[in-house]
Amino acid sequence: MTFWPFRSSSETFLCQFTKYNQSSSGSKALIYFSIHKSRTTVIALLVLVHEGHAQAMRFFTRANADSYDLIVRLATFGQDIAWKHEITRAVTHRSQILELACGTGILSSILAQRGKSVAGIDITFEYLLSLKRKLKAPIAQGTAEVLPYRDGSFDAIVSSYLAKYVDVQKVIDECWRVLRPGGIVVFHDFTYPRGLIRNLWNIYFELLRLAGRFVTSWKVVFRQLDDVIKKSDWVDQTIGALKNKKFQNINCRCYTAGTSAMVSAEKP
Repeated sequence: MTFWPFRSSSETFLCQFTKYNQSSSGSKALIYFSIHKSRTTVIALLVLVHEGHAQAMRFFTRANADSYDLIVRLATFGQDIAWKHEITRAVTHRSQILELACGTGILSSILAQRGKSVAGIDITFEYLLSLKRKLKAPIAQGTAEVLPYRDGSFDAIVSSYLAKYVDVQKVIDECWRVLRPGGIVVFHDFTYPRGLIRNLWNIYFELLRLAGRFVTSWKVVFRQLDDVIKKSDWVDQTIGALKNKKFQNINCRCYTAGTSAMVSAEKP
């Protein structure tokens, strides 16, 4: 069975139709229809090819889109911005950037402020609306495994908090396709720390679960995110997939006492 991915608004950057074959996914494909109306009607067909997509859609919803920036800043004790500046530094001189899981546009805004040309894609429509209120950039609603962009469209592809939700190999295959030679891909996400920090981590998430009783729009995230992070081996999967695809200069760095990591690599 062959699925055709969503089509987004006319603002989608360098669009193309891309066929996706279910058999190439390691999991059952889920179909999600999203219909939105504004000045023109936009009909989106999202092909969800990984269970993590369903998890992400449970976490990031219309109810918490407006509060995301505040919550991520408070919940990471301000480290979110520091991590995103590290991603920006990794991009270096490259100018045409695609952000996967761009969300409300925190990272895209930082990149744009540094003179980069940024495009974004995200699974949650309401988060994209939030991005559009702060940044004029071409955006699309969709998944990172099925990118609606032409081959060789970007100098760099970046993401923050995406890797634990996706089929990493499929994402990296798509990154290879839309990257230009010499381009860089950067993945950043949470990691489960070791030693004493792990004990502090567990205590902290108990407090978050308690906070979720009062901040109801974030209740599901505060209750389940810890388990998602613990079960994810995204760092090893990403490095392995990058090697399989023949990316070069693969680098992994850990931040904030091992609570997050950044993996980067270059397309020869």
